[in-house]
Amino acid sequence: MITPFRSARLRSVNRPALLALTGAGLFLASLDAYVVVTALLPMLTSVHIAVNRPEQATPIITGFLLGYLAVMPIAGGLSDRFGRTRVFAACLALFAFGSFLTASAPSLSQLVTGRLLQGAGGGALVPAVLALAADLYPAGDRSPVLGAVSALQEIGSVLGPLWAGLVTASSFGWTWIFWLNIPAAALIIWALWPEIRSRREERRPANLDWVGALLATAGLALLTLALYAANPEQSPGGAGFLWQAPLSLLFFAAFVWYERRTSHPLINVRRFRDSSFSGSALTNAIAGAGLMVALVYIPVLANAVFSMNASGSALLLVRLMLGIPIGALLGGWLAYRLRSYRFVAALGLVLAAVGFVMLSGWNEGSLKPHLIGPLTLADGELFLTGLGLGIEIAPVSAALLDVVGEAERGAGASFLIVMRLVGMLVGFSLVAGFGLWEFHRATAHLLPPLPGLNPNFAAQFAFYTLKVEQAIFDEYHLIFRATAIALLIGAAVAAATLRPLARPRWQ
Repeated sequence: MITPFRSARLRSVNRPALLALTGAGLFLASLDAYVVVTALLPMLTSVHIAVNRPEQATPIITGFLLGYLAVMPIAGGLSDRFGRTRVFAACLALFAFGSFLTASAPSLSQLVTGRLLQGAGGGALVPAVLALAADLYPAGDRSPVLGAVSALQEIGSVLGPLWAGLVTASSFGWTWIFWLNIPAAALIIWALWPEIRSRREERRPANLDWVGALLATAGLALLTLALYAANPEQSPGGAGFLWQAPLSLLFFAAFVWYERRTSHPLINVRRFRDSSFSGSALTNAIAGAGLMVALVYIPVLANAVFSMNASGSALLLVRLMLGIPIGALLGGWLAYRLRSYRFVAALGLVLAAVGFVMLSGWNEGSLKPHLIGPLTLADGELFLTGLGLGIEIAPVSAALLDVVGEAERGAGASFLIVMRLVGMLVGFSLVAGFGLWEFHRATAHLLPPLPGLNPNFAAQFAFYTLKVEQAIFDEYHLIFRATAIALLIGAAVAAATLRPLARPRWQ
Protein backbone atom coordinates (compact mmCIF):
# COMPACT_ATOMS: atom_id res chain seq x y z
CA MET A 1 0.00 0.00 0.00
CA ILE A 2 1.31 3.43 -0.95
CA THR A 3 1.31 5.94 1.87
CA PRO A 4 1.83 9.66 1.28
CA PHE A 5 4.41 11.39 3.42
CA ARG A 6 3.38 13.06 6.66
CA SER A 7 5.04 16.32 7.52
CA ALA A 8 6.41 16.45 11.05
CA ARG A 9 5.57 20.01 12.07
CA LEU A 10 8.01 20.04 14.97
CA ARG A 11 8.15 23.04 17.26
CA SER A 12 11.93 23.05 16.87
CA VAL A 13 11.66 24.00 13.18
CA ASN A 14 12.59 27.63 12.52
CA ARG A 15 9.29 28.40 10.84
CA PRO A 16 9.93 32.07 9.93
CA ALA A 17 13.31 31.22 8.38
CA LEU A 18 11.87 28.30 6.40
CA LEU A 19 9.00 30.39 5.07
CA ALA A 20 11.32 33.33 4.33
CA LEU A 21 13.54 31.12 2.16
CA THR A 22 10.69 29.45 0.29
CA GLY A 23 8.94 32.81 -0.02
CA ALA A 24 12.11 34.25 -1.57
CA GLY A 25 12.01 31.54 -4.21
CA LEU A 26 8.34 32.23 -4.89
CA PHE A 27 9.06 35.96 -5.20
CA LEU A 28 11.94 35.23 -7.61
CA ALA A 29 9.68 33.19 -9.87
CA SER A 30 6.80 35.67 -9.74
CA LEU A 31 9.16 38.48 -10.84
CA ASP A 32 9.64 36.65 -14.12
CA ALA A 33 5.95 36.14 -14.87
CA TYR A 34 5.54 39.50 -16.65
CA VAL A 35 9.11 40.55 -17.47
CA VAL A 36 8.39 40.19 -21.19
CA VAL A 37 6.11 43.22 -20.96
CA THR A 38 9.16 45.53 -20.97
CA ALA A 39 11.86 43.21 -22.37
CA LEU A 40 10.03 41.78 -25.38
CA LEU A 41 11.50 43.95 -28.14
CA PRO A 42 15.19 43.30 -27.33
CA MET A 43 14.36 39.61 -26.82
CA LEU A 44 12.88 39.47 -30.33
CA THR A 45 15.87 41.29 -31.80
CA SER A 46 18.32 38.86 -30.15
CA VAL A 47 16.73 35.87 -31.92
CA HIS A 48 16.57 37.73 -35.26
CA ILE A 49 12.84 38.42 -35.39
CA ALA A 50 11.66 41.72 -36.79
CA VAL A 51 9.84 43.89 -34.27
CA ASN A 52 7.13 44.54 -36.87
CA ARG A 53 6.14 40.85 -36.70
CA PRO A 54 4.49 40.80 -33.27
CA GLU A 55 2.53 37.62 -34.00
CA GLN A 56 5.81 35.67 -33.76
CA ALA A 57 6.23 36.90 -30.19
CA THR A 58 3.09 35.12 -29.01
CA PRO A 59 4.89 31.88 -27.95
CA ILE A 60 7.31 33.93 -25.82
CA ILE A 61 4.42 35.61 -24.06
CA THR A 62 2.30 32.49 -23.60
CA GLY A 63 5.15 30.03 -22.93
CA PHE A 64 5.42 30.90 -19.23
CA LEU A 65 1.65 30.65 -18.75
CA LEU A 66 1.43 27.30 -20.58
CA GLY A 67 4.14 25.83 -18.39
CA TYR A 68 2.40 27.23 -15.32
CA LEU A 69 -0.93 25.68 -16.28
CA ALA A 70 0.57 22.34 -17.30
CA VAL A 71 2.10 21.52 -13.89
CA MET A 72 -0.48 23.09 -11.60
CA PRO A 73 -2.90 20.11 -11.36
CA ILE A 74 -0.15 17.75 -10.14
CA ALA A 75 2.29 20.15 -8.43
CA GLY A 76 0.62 20.08 -5.04
CA GLY A 77 0.14 16.31 -5.18
CA LEU A 78 3.86 15.89 -5.74
CA SER A 79 4.58 17.85 -2.57
CA ASP A 80 2.08 15.69 -0.67
CA ARG A 81 3.94 12.56 -1.70
CA PHE A 82 7.59 13.59 -1.77
CA GLY A 83 7.77 16.48 0.70
CA ARG A 84 7.31 20.23 0.39
CA THR A 85 10.96 21.30 0.53
CA ARG A 86 12.16 18.54 -1.84
CA VAL A 87 9.57 19.45 -4.46
CA PHE A 88 10.25 23.15 -3.88
CA ALA A 89 14.00 22.69 -4.46
CA ALA A 90 13.47 20.53 -7.57
CA CYS A 91 11.04 23.04 -9.10
CA LEU A 92 13.29 26.00 -8.26
CA ALA A 93 16.15 24.16 -9.99
CA LEU A 94 13.88 23.62 -13.03
CA PHE A 95 13.08 27.34 -12.98
CA ALA A 96 16.81 28.15 -12.89
CA PHE A 97 17.49 25.78 -15.82
CA GLY A 98 14.70 27.48 -17.79
CA SER A 99 16.33 30.83 -16.97
CA PHE A 100 19.65 29.51 -18.34
CA LEU A 101 17.98 28.40 -21.60
CA THR A 102 16.22 31.76 -21.93
CA ALA A 103 19.33 33.86 -21.27
CA SER A 104 21.54 31.84 -23.66
CA ALA A 105 18.91 31.34 -26.39
CA PRO A 106 20.28 31.71 -29.93
CA SER A 107 16.87 30.92 -31.46
CA LEU A 108 13.16 31.42 -30.89
CA SER A 109 12.60 27.74 -30.13
CA GLN A 110 15.10 27.72 -27.25
CA LEU A 111 13.72 31.01 -25.96
CA VAL A 112 10.20 29.57 -25.86
CA THR A 113 11.45 26.33 -24.27
CA GLY A 114 13.21 28.31 -21.57
CA ARG A 115 10.10 30.34 -20.78
CA LEU A 116 8.02 27.14 -20.72
CA LEU A 117 10.33 25.53 -18.16
CA GLN A 118 10.41 28.72 -16.12
CA GLY A 119 6.62 28.67 -15.97
CA ALA A 120 6.52 24.98 -15.05
CA GLY A 121 9.08 25.36 -12.28
CA GLY A 122 7.74 28.67 -11.01
CA GLY A 123 4.11 27.56 -11.09
CA ALA A 124 4.79 24.44 -9.02
CA LEU A 125 6.33 26.57 -6.26
CA VAL A 126 2.99 28.21 -5.41
CA PRO A 127 1.03 25.21 -4.04
CA ALA A 128 4.18 23.81 -2.38
CA VAL A 129 4.74 27.04 -0.40
CA LEU A 130 1.04 27.45 0.47
CA ALA A 131 0.87 23.85 1.72
CA LEU A 132 4.12 24.32 3.65
CA ALA A 133 2.69 27.38 5.39
CA ALA A 134 -0.40 25.38 6.33
CA ASP A 135 1.85 22.56 7.65
CA LEU A 136 3.93 24.88 9.81
CA TYR A 137 1.08 26.88 11.35
CA PRO A 138 -2.05 25.38 12.91
CA ALA A 139 -5.62 26.15 11.89
CA GLY A 140 -6.54 29.54 13.28
CA ASP A 141 -3.01 30.92 13.03
CA ARG A 142 -2.27 30.41 9.37
CA SER A 143 -4.34 33.12 7.64
CA PRO A 144 -1.76 35.93 8.24
CA VAL A 145 1.00 33.65 6.93
CA LEU A 146 -1.01 32.71 3.83
CA GLY A 147 -1.70 36.40 3.28
CA ALA A 148 2.02 37.19 3.47
CA VAL A 149 2.86 34.39 1.00
CA SER A 150 0.18 35.61 -1.43
CA ALA A 151 1.36 39.21 -1.04
CA LEU A 152 4.93 38.18 -1.93
CA GLN A 153 3.69 36.59 -5.11
CA GLU A 154 1.57 39.59 -6.06
CA ILE A 155 4.37 42.08 -5.31
CA GLY A 156 6.68 40.10 -7.58
CA SER A 157 4.12 40.28 -10.38
CA VAL A 158 3.81 44.06 -9.94
CA LEU A 159 7.58 44.70 -9.78
CA GLY A 160 8.52 42.28 -12.57
CA PRO A 161 8.00 44.65 -15.53
CA LEU A 162 9.76 47.49 -13.65
CA TRP A 163 12.71 45.22 -12.78
CA ALA A 164 12.95 44.03 -16.38
CA GLY A 165 12.88 47.60 -17.66
CA LEU A 166 15.71 48.67 -15.35
CA VAL A 167 17.93 45.71 -16.29
CA THR A 168 17.17 46.00 -20.00
CA ALA A 169 18.00 49.72 -19.99
CA SER A 170 21.33 49.09 -18.23
CA SER A 171 24.61 48.24 -19.92
CA PHE A 172 24.15 44.56 -19.08
CA GLY A 173 21.14 44.01 -21.35
CA TRP A 174 17.97 41.91 -21.08
CA THR A 175 19.73 38.54 -20.67
CA TRP A 176 20.78 39.49 -17.14
CA ILE A 177 17.13 39.40 -16.08
CA PHE A 178 17.50 35.63 -16.38
CA TRP A 179 21.21 35.14 -15.63
CA LEU A 180 20.68 36.61 -12.16
CA ASN A 181 18.02 34.00 -11.42
CA ILE A 182 20.61 31.21 -11.42
CA PRO A 183 22.83 32.30 -8.50
CA ALA A 184 19.76 33.49 -6.58
CA ALA A 185 18.08 30.09 -6.94
CA ALA A 186 21.32 28.29 -6.06
CA LEU A 187 21.71 30.37 -2.90
CA ILE A 188 18.14 29.59 -1.78
CA ILE A 189 18.58 25.85 -2.39
CA TRP A 190 21.92 25.87 -0.54
CA ALA A 191 20.30 27.58 2.46
CA LEU A 192 17.45 25.04 2.42
CA TRP A 193 19.74 22.01 2.01
CA PRO A 194 19.83 21.02 5.73
CA GLU A 195 16.03 20.95 5.78
CA ILE A 196 15.86 19.05 2.47
CA ARG A 197 18.19 16.37 3.84
CA SER A 198 16.39 16.13 7.18
CA ARG A 199 14.17 13.19 8.12
CA ARG A 200 11.18 15.41 8.87
CA GLU A 201 9.68 14.67 5.45
CA GLU A 202 9.95 10.97 4.80
CA ARG A 203 9.88 10.11 1.12
CA ARG A 204 7.42 7.39 0.11
CA PRO A 205 6.77 5.88 -3.34
CA ALA A 206 3.54 6.99 -4.96
CA ASN A 207 1.60 6.98 -8.22
CA LEU A 208 0.46 10.12 -9.94
CA ASP A 209 -3.07 10.47 -11.27
CA TRP A 210 -2.24 11.16 -14.92
CA VAL A 211 -5.66 9.96 -16.13
CA GLY A 212 -7.44 12.40 -13.84
CA ALA A 213 -5.15 15.24 -14.94
CA LEU A 214 -5.86 14.52 -18.63
CA LEU A 215 -9.64 14.34 -18.09
CA ALA A 216 -9.67 17.61 -16.15
CA THR A 217 -7.47 19.38 -18.70
CA ALA A 218 -9.64 18.21 -21.62
CA GLY A 219 -12.81 19.39 -19.88
CA LEU A 220 -11.34 22.80 -19.09
CA ALA A 221 -9.98 23.26 -22.63
CA LEU A 222 -13.33 22.40 -24.25
CA LEU A 223 -15.29 24.62 -21.87
CA THR A 224 -12.97 27.56 -22.58
CA LEU A 225 -13.37 27.04 -26.35
CA ALA A 226 -17.15 26.77 -25.98
CA LEU A 227 -17.33 30.12 -24.20
CA TYR A 228 -14.78 31.98 -26.35
CA ALA A 229 -16.65 34.32 -28.71
CA ALA A 230 -14.58 34.31 -31.90
CA ASN A 231 -17.44 36.06 -33.79
CA PRO A 232 -19.17 38.19 -31.17
CA GLU A 233 -21.25 39.98 -33.77
CA GLN A 234 -23.08 36.66 -34.33
CA SER A 235 -23.07 35.02 -30.90
CA PRO A 236 -21.84 35.69 -27.34
CA GLY A 237 -20.42 32.14 -27.23
CA GLY A 238 -18.07 30.05 -29.33
CA ALA A 239 -18.94 28.70 -32.77
CA GLY A 240 -18.79 25.13 -31.47
CA PHE A 241 -20.68 25.79 -28.25
CA LEU A 242 -23.45 23.28 -28.98
CA TRP A 243 -21.03 20.35 -29.10
CA GLN A 244 -18.07 21.65 -27.08
CA ALA A 245 -20.05 22.51 -23.94
CA PRO A 246 -21.78 19.11 -23.64
CA LEU A 247 -18.51 17.30 -24.38
CA SER A 248 -16.72 19.29 -21.68
CA LEU A 249 -19.43 18.26 -19.20
CA LEU A 250 -18.90 14.63 -20.22
CA PHE A 251 -15.18 14.96 -19.50
CA PHE A 252 -15.93 16.52 -16.11
CA ALA A 253 -18.39 13.71 -15.32
CA ALA A 254 -15.76 11.14 -16.32
CA PHE A 255 -13.22 12.96 -14.14
CA VAL A 256 -15.53 12.80 -11.10
CA TRP A 257 -16.35 9.12 -11.78
CA TYR A 258 -12.68 8.21 -12.10
CA GLU A 259 -11.57 10.24 -9.09
CA ARG A 260 -14.14 8.50 -6.88
CA ARG A 261 -12.72 5.10 -7.80
CA THR A 262 -8.96 5.55 -8.06
CA SER A 263 -6.84 4.86 -5.00
CA HIS A 264 -4.75 8.03 -5.50
CA PRO A 265 -7.05 10.75 -6.87
CA LEU A 266 -5.85 14.07 -8.18
CA ILE A 267 -8.38 15.66 -5.84
CA ASN A 268 -10.68 13.95 -3.38
CA VAL A 269 -14.03 14.87 -4.94
CA ARG A 270 -15.86 13.79 -1.79
CA ARG A 271 -14.55 17.00 -0.27
CA PHE A 272 -17.19 18.87 -2.28
CA ARG A 273 -19.77 17.64 0.23
CA ASP A 274 -18.14 20.04 2.67
CA SER A 275 -19.68 23.47 2.13
CA SER A 276 -16.49 25.23 3.21
CA PHE A 277 -14.43 23.38 0.60
CA SER A 278 -16.86 23.88 -2.29
CA GLY A 279 -17.60 27.44 -1.20
CA SER A 280 -13.90 28.35 -1.09
CA ALA A 281 -13.39 26.89 -4.57
CA LEU A 282 -16.36 28.77 -6.06
CA THR A 283 -15.46 32.03 -4.31
CA ASN A 284 -11.89 31.85 -5.59
CA ALA A 285 -13.11 31.18 -9.15
CA ILE A 286 -15.39 34.24 -9.04
CA ALA A 287 -12.56 36.40 -7.69
CA GLY A 288 -10.32 35.12 -10.50
CA ALA A 289 -12.90 36.17 -13.08
CA GLY A 290 -13.02 39.66 -11.60
CA LEU A 291 -9.23 39.93 -11.64
CA MET A 292 -9.03 38.83 -15.27
CA VAL A 293 -11.63 41.39 -16.36
CA ALA A 294 -9.61 44.12 -14.65
CA LEU A 295 -6.28 42.96 -16.10
CA VAL A 296 -7.61 42.93 -19.66
CA TYR A 297 -10.17 45.71 -19.86
CA ILE A 298 -8.54 48.49 -17.87
CA PRO A 299 -5.53 48.73 -20.25
CA VAL A 300 -7.84 48.33 -23.27
CA LEU A 301 -10.12 51.06 -21.95
CA ALA A 302 -7.10 53.30 -21.37
CA ASN A 303 -5.94 52.77 -24.93
CA ALA A 304 -9.25 52.84 -26.80
CA VAL A 305 -11.07 55.56 -24.87
CA PHE A 306 -8.41 57.65 -23.12
CA SER A 307 -5.88 57.40 -26.02
CA MET A 308 -3.03 56.29 -23.74
CA ASN A 309 0.05 54.54 -25.08
CA ALA A 310 1.21 51.13 -23.81
CA SER A 311 3.24 52.55 -20.92
CA GLY A 312 0.41 54.83 -19.84
CA SER A 313 -2.04 51.93 -19.90
CA ALA A 314 0.34 49.81 -17.83
CA LEU A 315 0.78 52.58 -15.26
CA LEU A 316 -2.99 52.90 -14.95
CA LEU A 317 -3.24 49.17 -14.24
CA VAL A 318 -0.45 49.43 -11.63
CA ARG A 319 -2.84 51.45 -9.44
CA LEU A 320 -5.06 48.39 -9.19
CA MET A 321 -2.20 45.89 -8.90
CA LEU A 322 -0.69 47.76 -5.94
CA GLY A 323 -3.86 47.21 -3.96
CA ILE A 324 -3.74 43.39 -4.30
CA PRO A 325 -0.64 42.60 -2.14
CA ILE A 326 -1.71 45.19 0.44
CA GLY A 327 -5.14 43.58 0.49
CA ALA A 328 -3.64 40.09 0.82
CA LEU A 329 -1.72 41.15 3.94
CA LEU A 330 -4.71 43.00 5.35
CA GLY A 331 -7.10 40.11 4.67
CA GLY A 332 -4.88 37.60 6.46
CA TRP A 333 -4.51 39.90 9.47
CA LEU A 334 -8.22 40.73 9.63
CA ALA A 335 -9.25 37.07 9.44
CA TYR A 336 -6.93 36.30 12.35
CA ARG A 337 -7.99 39.26 14.47
CA LEU A 338 -11.73 39.02 13.79
CA ARG A 339 -11.70 35.19 13.92
CA SER A 340 -13.80 34.99 10.77
CA TYR A 341 -13.03 33.73 7.28
CA ARG A 342 -16.50 34.31 5.90
CA PHE A 343 -16.83 37.95 6.96
CA VAL A 344 -13.39 39.00 5.68
CA ALA A 345 -13.72 37.13 2.36
CA ALA A 346 -17.18 38.61 1.81
CA LEU A 347 -15.92 42.07 2.77
CA GLY A 348 -13.13 41.87 0.20
CA LEU A 349 -15.46 40.83 -2.61
CA VAL A 350 -17.98 43.55 -1.69
CA LEU A 351 -15.23 46.19 -1.80
CA ALA A 352 -14.09 44.89 -5.19
CA ALA A 353 -17.70 44.99 -6.43
CA VAL A 354 -18.02 48.60 -5.27
CA GLY A 355 -14.81 49.36 -7.17
CA PHE A 356 -16.20 47.85 -10.36
CA VAL A 357 -19.45 49.81 -9.96
CA MET A 358 -17.34 52.97 -9.77
CA LEU A 359 -15.38 51.94 -12.85
CA SER A 360 -18.65 51.33 -14.70
CA GLY A 361 -19.36 55.06 -14.42
CA TRP A 362 -16.16 56.18 -16.16
CA ASN A 363 -16.38 58.61 -19.06
CA GLU A 364 -13.96 60.79 -21.04
CA GLY A 365 -13.18 62.99 -18.05
CA SER A 366 -12.90 60.33 -15.34
CA LEU A 367 -9.12 60.51 -15.08
CA LYS A 368 -9.05 64.23 -14.29
CA PRO A 369 -10.81 64.86 -10.93
CA HIS A 370 -8.24 64.98 -8.11
CA LEU A 371 -8.73 63.28 -4.77
CA ILE A 372 -5.73 64.30 -2.64
CA GLY A 373 -2.77 66.19 -4.08
CA PRO A 374 -1.56 64.42 -7.24
CA LEU A 375 -3.85 61.41 -6.62
CA THR A 376 -6.96 61.35 -8.77
CA LEU A 377 -10.35 59.88 -7.99
CA ALA A 378 -9.64 57.18 -10.60
CA ASP A 379 -6.50 56.16 -8.66
CA GLY A 380 -8.61 55.62 -5.56
CA GLU A 381 -11.23 53.60 -7.44
CA LEU A 382 -8.61 51.34 -9.02
CA PHE A 383 -6.79 50.85 -5.70
CA LEU A 384 -10.07 49.99 -3.93
CA THR A 385 -10.82 47.35 -6.57
CA GLY A 386 -7.40 45.75 -6.18
CA LEU A 387 -7.57 45.99 -2.39
CA GLY A 388 -10.85 44.09 -2.33
CA LEU A 389 -9.55 41.36 -4.64
CA GLY A 390 -6.50 41.01 -2.40
CA ILE A 391 -8.44 40.86 0.89
CA GLU A 392 -10.28 37.77 -0.34
CA ILE A 393 -7.17 35.67 -0.96
CA ALA A 394 -5.97 34.69 2.54
CA PRO A 395 -9.29 33.83 4.23
CA VAL A 396 -10.46 31.74 1.28
CA SER A 397 -7.12 29.91 1.07
CA ALA A 398 -7.09 29.27 4.81
CA ALA A 399 -10.71 28.06 4.79
CA LEU A 400 -9.99 25.41 2.17
CA LEU A 401 -6.66 24.30 3.66
CA ASP A 402 -8.29 23.96 7.08
CA VAL A 403 -10.75 21.46 5.59
CA VAL A 404 -8.35 19.09 3.83
CA GLY A 405 -6.17 16.65 5.73
CA GLU A 406 -2.44 17.03 6.15
CA ALA A 407 -1.74 14.47 3.42
CA GLU A 408 -3.90 16.41 0.92
CA ARG A 409 -2.82 19.99 1.56
CA GLY A 410 -0.61 20.21 -1.51
CA ALA A 411 -3.37 18.89 -3.76
CA GLY A 412 -5.81 21.26 -2.05
CA ALA A 413 -3.52 24.25 -2.69
CA SER A 414 -3.16 23.23 -6.34
CA PHE A 415 -6.92 22.86 -6.67
CA LEU A 416 -7.47 26.31 -5.17
CA ILE A 417 -5.13 27.89 -7.71
CA VAL A 418 -6.64 25.88 -10.58
CA MET A 419 -10.10 27.15 -9.60
CA ARG A 420 -8.80 30.72 -9.69
CA LEU A 421 -7.38 30.08 -13.16
CA VAL A 422 -10.65 28.45 -14.25
CA GLY A 423 -12.52 31.51 -13.06
CA MET A 424 -10.11 33.75 -14.97
CA LEU A 425 -10.64 31.78 -18.19
CA VAL A 426 -14.31 30.82 -18.01
CA GLY A 427 -15.64 33.89 -16.24
CA PHE A 428 -13.73 36.24 -18.49
CA SER A 429 -14.93 34.38 -21.60
CA LEU A 430 -18.55 34.72 -20.47
CA VAL A 431 -18.35 38.40 -19.56
CA ALA A 432 -16.20 39.42 -22.53
CA GLY A 433 -18.24 37.40 -25.02
CA PHE A 434 -21.51 38.92 -23.85
CA GLY A 435 -20.04 42.42 -23.79
CA LEU A 436 -18.69 42.15 -27.33
CA TRP A 437 -21.93 40.63 -28.58
CA GLU A 438 -23.89 43.52 -27.03
CA PHE A 439 -21.49 46.05 -28.63
CA HIS A 440 -21.99 44.58 -32.10
CA ARG A 441 -25.75 44.43 -31.56
CA ALA A 442 -25.78 48.11 -30.56
CA THR A 443 -23.70 49.19 -33.58
CA ALA A 444 -25.14 46.86 -36.22
CA HIS A 445 -27.46 49.59 -37.58
CA LEU A 446 -24.68 52.20 -37.76
CA LEU A 447 -23.19 52.74 -41.22
CA PRO A 448 -20.18 55.04 -41.74
CA PRO A 449 -21.08 57.96 -44.03
CA LEU A 450 -19.38 58.17 -47.43
CA PRO A 451 -17.52 61.40 -48.22
CA GLY A 452 -18.03 61.82 -51.97
CA LEU A 453 -20.45 64.58 -52.84
CA ASN A 454 -22.25 64.34 -49.50
CA PRO A 455 -22.65 67.94 -48.25
CA ASN A 456 -23.49 66.77 -44.71
CA PHE A 457 -20.53 64.38 -44.42
CA ALA A 458 -18.80 66.22 -41.55
CA ALA A 459 -21.93 66.31 -39.38
CA GLN A 460 -22.85 62.71 -40.23
CA PHE A 461 -19.33 61.47 -39.51
CA ALA A 462 -19.26 63.31 -36.17
CA PHE A 463 -22.62 61.74 -35.27
CA TYR A 464 -21.37 58.29 -36.31
CA THR A 465 -18.19 58.65 -34.25
CA LEU A 466 -20.19 59.82 -31.23
CA LYS A 467 -22.49 56.79 -31.45
CA VAL A 468 -19.58 54.33 -31.76
CA GLU A 469 -17.77 55.90 -28.78
CA GLN A 470 -20.99 55.71 -26.77
CA ALA A 471 -21.36 52.05 -27.71
CA ILE A 472 -17.79 51.40 -26.55
CA PHE A 473 -18.53 53.05 -23.20
CA ASP A 474 -21.77 51.11 -22.90
CA GLU A 475 -19.87 47.87 -23.54
CA TYR A 476 -17.34 48.57 -20.80
CA HIS A 477 -20.05 49.76 -18.42
CA LEU A 478 -21.97 46.52 -19.02
CA ILE A 479 -18.86 44.37 -18.48
CA PHE A 480 -17.89 46.13 -15.25
CA ARG A 481 -21.45 46.00 -13.88
CA ALA A 482 -21.77 42.31 -14.73
CA THR A 483 -18.44 41.71 -12.95
CA ALA A 484 -19.68 43.64 -9.90
CA ILE A 485 -22.80 41.44 -9.76
CA ALA A 486 -20.65 38.30 -10.02
CA LEU A 487 -18.44 39.51 -7.16
CA LEU A 488 -21.49 40.21 -4.99
CA ILE A 489 -22.66 36.65 -5.68
CA GLY A 490 -19.19 35.48 -4.62
CA ALA A 491 -19.50 37.49 -1.41
CA ALA A 492 -22.85 35.82 -0.68
CA VAL A 493 -21.32 32.38 -1.34
CA ALA A 494 -18.41 33.13 1.01
CA ALA A 495 -20.72 34.42 3.75
CA ALA A 496 -22.99 31.38 3.48
CA THR A 497 -20.45 28.57 3.14
CA LEU A 498 -17.05 29.30 4.69
CA ARG A 499 -16.59 27.55 8.01
CA PRO A 500 -15.97 29.70 11.11
CA LEU A 501 -12.32 30.17 11.95
CA ALA A 502 -10.93 27.30 14.02
CA ARG A 503 -9.32 28.01 17.37
CA PRO A 504 -5.49 27.91 17.30
CA ARG A 505 -4.21 24.44 18.13
CA TRP A 506 -1.60 21.93 17.02
CA GLN A 507 -3.32 19.13 15.17
